[in-house]
Amino acid sequence: MIIAPADPADYPALADLWYDSWMSIGIANDTDLDRDGVRARFFRETAHWALFAAKTGGEVAGLLALLPAEDRIDQIFVHPDRKGQGIGLALLAESKRQMPGRIVLTTHETNLRARSFYEREGFRLDWHEIDDVHRRVKYHYIWTPA
Repeated sequence: MIIAPADPADYPALADLWYDSWMSIGIANDTDLDRDGVRARFFRETAHWALFAAKTGGEVAGLLALLPAEDRIDQIFVHPDRKGQGIGLALLAESKRQMPGRIVLTTHETNLRARSFYEREGFRLDWHEIDDVHRRVKYHYIWTPA
């Protein structure tokens, strides 16, 4: 597996990975964007992100979108067919290399697999809030080195 700054040629595959992974979690509702909406958002957001791609066998397998000025993982997703293969752990390790002093991220209360993963990797729940627009509870996590 290789993790490197994303090549713009991979942006369409990364946008589709983002959508497919989100849909695979099973928490989508009618407030979420469709595939075309996610693609449009992805291309808008790339101007603000430090964007990394995980590739295995030359294929995009994961994405990591950082906002380093905020010490924030904005997006971290693994292709649904590649979950459980260490890609998320490698992406998280890359985020710790990029932002070694502190990392914050947000996920949803019902994204139990992600929450378990973050907590196992040393993130602690900092606070939560109700997201009225998307009708979900957001959990805000923080990581600092031991």
